[in-house]
Amino acid sequence: MVVAVADAARRVWRTVAWYVNGVTGQSRYAAYVAHERTRHPDHEPLSEREFWRAHYAAQDADPGTRCC
Repeated sequence: MVVAVADAARRVWRTVAWYVNGVTGQSRYAAYVAHERTRHPDHEPLSEREFWRAHYAAQDADPGTRCC
């Protein structure tokens, strides 16, 4: 019984963490690296810092529907 509750709590925690990482964008870099490794194995992916700089530069260049 205690093990089942602990397993359920772990599943809930992982689900919440997954959701928060998706909403905040934290999972974007991991998705980028996975894409680069599968689609472009001969190309070294950007560092996390370089990735976010390029990401924000692209957002600033084309703000889309953002208000600010």
